[in-house]
Amino acid sequence: MRQADLGAELTVLMQPLVDVVRNRVVAFEALARWYSPNLGAVPPSEFIAVAEAADLMQPITEVLLAKALAPVRDWPEEIGLSFNLSARDLVSPNLVGRTARIIAESGVAPSRVTFEVTETALIGDFGQAKASLDGLKLVGCRIALDDFGTGFSSLSYVHRLPLDRLKIDRSFTSELETVPVCRDIVGTVVLMSRNLGLACVAEGVESAGQAAVLRALGCETMQGYHFHAPMRIERVPAFLERFAAAASLPETPRAA
Repeated sequence: MRQADLGAELTVLMQPLVDVVRNRVVAFEALARWYSPNLGAVPPSEFIAVAEAADLMQPITEVLLAKALAPVRDWPEEIGLSFNLSARDLVSPNLVGRTARIIAESGVAPSRVTFEVTETALIGDFGQAKASLDGLKLVGCRIALDDFGTGFSSLSYVHRLPLDRLKIDRSFTSELETVPVCRDIVGTVVLMSRNLGLACVAEGVESAGQAAVLRALGCETMQGYHFHAPMRIERVPAFLERFAAAASLPETPRAA
């Protein structure tokens, strides 16, 4: 990884977040991929951990964020970008300045950018992580707590962080139709989000049945293979055209 040409080998895929009530795409999440000429395709679950251990996250994050932001200027203004930050990113005292510079150079309004963080990324140095998120919030960006519900202390973070969105972990979504307690948990998170004035997104939605249960529980925004698999950036415009055409039909929301 130290010898990799990051600009050439790192790429970004996009997966849509869909408002199923208004039947429209509200954002895309940028998903990192590394295609090494020596190793082939290396999954992010492997190379991000290596990058953190090798202190390579700063250049990787900068390359990925610039690549993710580049097409956003050409999207409709109501569609935002979600971008994941690692534990190493959050504890860097230079994160806010570097990130603000990249966003300014992209020409994308900070309000269209949501940074996603997981609970595990917060626990190493919560004070510095919170300072970083507070700084990003002041820049004008939005903050989402990813994989919500999987940690032991999720609730303790909600009122201490400048959050705009909670993302329900896919482990609950996958068993919605078969495990009643998962439905109860999701329903509770959706209600809590509404009471706190936070948006709520369900991850890992893979079937019409799951989407129907989520909608009945009050969850309006969803993400997963039921709507579309992660796609290359250049395929986003065609996807949006197909989705808009399907949404104009007098039918219930469906995958594009």
